Amino acid sequence: MRKKYGRLRKSENVIVFPGTFERLVAKGIDCVKHKQFEKAVEAFDQAIIYEPDYPEFLGPYAVALYETKDFERAREIAARLLHSGTTSYIDAMELYLTISIQLQEYEEVEMTIDTLLEEGIIPHELLTKFTYLRELNSRLSSRYTPDETNPAEAIFTFEDFLEMDIYTQQHTLASLEGTDLRAMIPVLEDIVESVHLSPLIVTFAITLLQQSGYSKEVTIKKFGDELAIVPAGMPLPGQDPFTINVLSTVEEYLVKDPSRFEMAKSLIEKFAITAFPFSWGQYDEEEVAIAYVQYIECLFTGEELPNTSLHAFIKEIDDLSNFE
Repeated sequence: MRKKYGRLRKSENVIVFPGTFERLVAKGIDCVKHKQFEKAVEAFDQAIIYEPDYPEFLGPYAVALYETKDFERAREIAARLLHSGTTSYIDAMELYLTISIQLQEYEEVEMTIDTLLEEGIIPHELLTKFTYLRELNSRLSSRYTPDETNPAEAIFTFEDFLEMDIYTQQHTLASLEGTDLRAMIPVLEDIVESVHLSPLIVTFAITLLQQSGYSKEVTIKKFGDELAIVPAGMPLPGQDPFTINVLSTVEEYLVKDPSRFEMAKSLIEKFAITAFPFSWGQYDEEEVAIAYVQYIECLFTGEELPNTSLHAFIKEIDDLSNFE
């Protein structure tokens, strides 16, 4: 009996091998999960040629474009998702509005959220999130007073920030990238020195201070450790020589097993961002690299993890959700 395949796809009159589209989508979604957003965009850019309105990958595609700061295309893909009949309409709308704020489409965002609220479309459990999104949009739209070059007052206070849920905190900080941060410096100082916020949120705030050239000393507290740093003098998370050498050493160990290396790379990058500006303690690069090789091996085999403080710290960071 002849084996049955899915329908053939064509691209510019060239027949595409069965499974090509599905592999590209799967690769893109996997890259998004591992925060390899540029690779995800590359895969989705190819996949969309074959199926321009395939809803299953439009959401991750828009997220990847957003994370690579290609906001114009991100909004275009998010708009396709909204019109695709997706069952996750509210999630798609939140993504579209977040991207629109980045593009400074403040009037459209305000009108859209007001309409959603008036028509009762937003589920009760998400009302707070959309209310904060509307307030953030309003503050950003009025950041500058007419015909003035000096920034207006801070668009939110530290107290406002603490009241936001963690995802709104992320969107709020992301909206500040590439802007004049002078009015926000006191708020960012409070955020980076807070012990009550997610480690990732603190990292985002530190990178904003780096962006502003902040040259004063701040004290960071994470995972029971304390460190005084000058943000302007710090490398970006994961770009320090120690982390780069750890990645290089792990790659040497796992050169014959690319899948395990990619997993280890993802874990190391997650650690570097989450723990920033802290490193792996007193351990040297070789010890850290070997610990990750052992950790990956234990994940694959189910064997017990070595009982060391380094392995325990690696596992602690791995067990954290993105915004825990």
